[in-house]
Order: sequence, then C-alpha cells, then structure tokens
Amino acid sequence: MSNFEEWASATFRHEEIDFDATDLALVELIYGGALHQLEMLDRIDLDAFPARGIDLRHAPKAS
Repeated sequence: MSNFEEWASATFRHEEIDFDATDLALVELIYGGALHQLEMLDRIDLDAFPARGIDLRHAPKAS
C-alpha cells in the first residue's frame, strides 16, 4: 500500500466512510490531477502575468 493509500484509508476510516480499492484508486487519480494543477500555480511568473483587480460592479471589458 502506498503512502497515499495509507493516508486516504486512515482519513476514510476516521470519518467512518465505507470504501474499497476502487474508491482509493479514483481518489488518488483525482488528487494527482488536482495537485499537478496547483503545482503549476507556483510556476507563474507574476511579472509576466500580473494580478489585476476585478471590479464586480461592472462586466469585464474586452481586452
């Protein structure tokens, strides 16, 4: 059992959630995809893509 499977299993048991090997595999797949996307946020060059404030009182203007 991988470290992820051990962690997920312990979490499911703690929350009293019934699960099987298929559930663990699906959760690991989703977690891996989400983690990869979050890692990409760490690589954003804020000088090249500066954050801009959004005024929610008006619709965005076309750029």
